[in-house]
Amino acid sequence: MTPPQGSVDSAVNPAVTYRQVLASRNVPQLLLAASLSRLAHGMLLFVIVLYALAEFDSASVAGMCGFFLTLPGFLISPVAGAVLDRFGALRAVALDTAASGLIIGAIAVFSLADRLAPVVLYVLLALFSLTSPLTDGGIRTLFPQFVPDSAYDRANALDLSTYSVIEVGGPLVAGTLFAALGANPTLITVAAMYGLAGLSLALLRTGTSTGAATAAEATAAGAASEGATADAAGPRPHLLRSAWEGVVYLLRNATLRGLAVSYSLFQVSYGMLVLIVPVAIARWGTEGDASSRWVGVVWAVAGLCGGMGALVAGKLVRAGVERRYLVGATALAAVAIYPLSALGSLVALTVGLAAFGLMEGTVNVSLLSLRQRRTDPGWLGRIMTVSISVNLIGFPIGTAAGGFLVGATSPQNALAVAAVLTVASALCARLFVPKEA
Repeated sequence: MTPPQGSVDSAVNPAVTYRQVLASRNVPQLLLAASLSRLAHGMLLFVIVLYALAEFDSASVAGMCGFFLTLPGFLISPVAGAVLDRFGALRAVALDTAASGLIIGAIAVFSLADRLAPVVLYVLLALFSLTSPLTDGGIRTLFPQFVPDSAYDRANALDLSTYSVIEVGGPLVAGTLFAALGANPTLITVAAMYGLAGLSLALLRTGTSTGAATAAEATAAGAASEGATADAAGPRPHLLRSAWEGVVYLLRNATLRGLAVSYSLFQVSYGMLVLIVPVAIARWGTEGDASSRWVGVVWAVAGLCGGMGALVAGKLVRAGVERRYLVGATALAAVAIYPLSALGSLVALTVGLAAFGLMEGTVNVSLLSLRQRRTDPGWLGRIMTVSISVNLIGFPIGTAAGGFLVGATSPQNALAVAAVLTVASALCARLFVPKEA
């Protein structure tokens, strides 16, 4: 009898600790670069929502801002994935951080000049979104190149826990700055954060060329920094053809297809929460500057719990059980949304989002590990970018739908719809994601 794959992996590759992952070449530098970029993006999402609610007094406009902030990037993601494989993740991330800082700075300038009508804001946010997949996919493409297969779960957990810390700091800093200084200084701060993220990438380049690395590490680092690809020696296909090939690969891979359907529904729910929470807080007890601060506090609690959930999941999730944890955590996240978050008080909402964050951390570790293990390494750049964006395409739909529902009905009803979609996500993961590759 052939032992389970997870048992074979455990015997051949003993478990790697978090300390060993952090000591790996380039991992600390990569975490720093990722954290700076994600802090800027985490602040931006909430600043834009709060800006639209304050400036235009419209949950629908706020929802459309979230829509344009994310959807164009998801649509262009196949090309972005091909760019990663063709030119290298480091160059792609640097391009995104530079473009993002300039565009957010332009938003602040238009706002200061009192020229930021909703349509202008939509256009600038759409332009910002177009390069976002380069960082989203680029960071996730680099991590597997610097750690062995047996360390994927812990590396992903560290990555996600860092992201969750940003989810703590991003909303909290954004809400505090927005309440204390106003929208424009906060937008300028976000632009500056993107600038720092771009400068921090120099640390990663330095790391790829120093010290005594293994041959595998040196090869991976060189490919990441110089844009080497598997077919570099021969003629390379057109960029659009490479992008299309990435889409076809995803569609033909049963695991990636199932994850796309399941996680897209999960992200619709998450996108709805981004709009439901500030409206619920305003209706359930606070207004004005206090409401902005509470939005930051509530999402900070959710992000902290998400980090804890990711670290715990990193110890529990292993090859062969990712799907089981994905389904279970998604189902429990639905209960956290409704009825727990919908009891009509700030305390219940905070507790519910904390529980949701814990489950989200487990969902993300399971999904990332499953995706990495079931994707051919030669396709990782394109597939990580395409898959991430396809999986997240539900987010802009959720922000638009959440803004409409919470404006037309009530936070409780909107939360109920979000919970139903989360249950559907769990069912899709159970039905469409194969048990084995």
